[in-house]
Formats: sequence, C-alpha cells, structure tokens
Amino acid sequence: MKLAIDSTQNSGSIALANEERVIYSAYFDIKITHSETLMPAIDYAFKFCNILRSELQEIYVCIGPGSFTGLRIGLATAKGIAFALGIPLYAYSSLELAALPASGLGKNIFAAVDAKMQEVYYAYYDQQLKEIIPPSIATPEELCNLDLEDFILCGSASEMLALRFKNSYNFYTLHPVMKIPSAAGLFSIPNLLPEKHFPQILEELEPLYLREARAQVKKAKPKQ
Repeated sequence: MKLAIDSTQNSGSIALANEERVIYSAYFDIKITHSETLMPAIDYAFKFCNILRSELQEIYVCIGPGSFTGLRIGLATAKGIAFALGIPLYAYSSLELAALPASGLGKNIFAAVDAKMQEVYYAYYDQQLKEIIPPSIATPEELCNLDLEDFILCGSASEMLALRFKNSYNFYTLHPVMKIPSAAGLFSIPNLLPEKHFPQILEELEPLYLREARAQVKKAKPKQ
C-alpha cells in the first residue's frame, strides 16, 4: 500500500494506492491549516478503506516549492510515518505534480504556482517532464521576458499568468477540472522520471525553499 501527500499550497490532497490502482483520493481547500486537516484526513482514509497503518509500504510527498508552513507540516508528517514504520519515502516537486496533467500532449509545459508577495514559483518542462528551466521564482513581469516556445500553462498561478502572457506567448491552458492538484499524481511521476525515484535519506531531506535562495542572491548583489 502507498500513501501520497501534498500540502504545499493552501489546498491539500492525499491518496492511497495498491499495486494496481488508486483506491482513495481526497482534495480539501478549506480555511483551516494543514496542522488541523492533514492527519485527520490520513486517519479517515485508512479507516474508510479498512486499511491498517502496518500495511503501508511506501510514502510519496511533495517537497515544494510552496507555502513554508504547509511544506514543513507535510514533510514532517511523511517523515514521521516513514520513520515509525521503517518504510521508504519518495519526494517530488510540486511543480512536477502541477505539470503532470499536461504531460504527453505534444507541447512543452510551463508550471506555475502562486508564491504570494507578487511572485510566482515556476519551472519549464518538455512533454515528458524533463526540466528545461529548473524550479525558480520570479515576478509575473519577469516571466513575460523569457524565451519560450508554444507551451501548455498549468498550476495554481495559471489564471493570473494567462492574462499577462496573452501578449507575449502562444500558449494553451487546461480544462479547470484538470487544474485541481491531486496527490494521486505522485504515483505516476516515477513512470516519467524513473531517475528521480529513489528512497530519500530522512535526516537529509529538506523542503524546497526557492524564496530563501532568491533572498540570498539579492542580498549578495553589490550596491550600485
């Protein structure tokens, strides 16, 4: 049995799968924190599916970028369960998860997640989720000056960026139902990115904090 967790944004998602298929998937976007929703959602999933915690064999988790608080809660929860049960933990980017619905459609993929503070987390992939531009952070204005071919725009920031991109790029968007982030997608990413599918060392695994890196770069710039 496998468990997937995504708490990188204001919304959250969990999923359970056996060796054959996804057997449970839940998405929640309510105005309370992941500290109040995540463990109850996981407990309910196991109870609803009549599964014991001891049956869990693997955990998949999004490590960011995204909400700092959400990242910490999701990763701490995944690490705690993995450590307690002695099972492997696999980690993927929230941008890879956001791009997954657009994979295999014959176009490059621009995945964008709202970073708040008038900035956007983004990455640019080919149709097989291979990185062309790695996860980064920028303002919407900066994103309008990239050298991009035709692409599919997806992720929680896609609606905001679509208004800004219309005069800069030729792009496509997904149907709204395909924009709902589902942790169940984490089970499919290894098929596209087998080189990233390896158990993480729990003591070394950290959230992907892009804003911290950007702040350090700005601080390092000499004054004009």
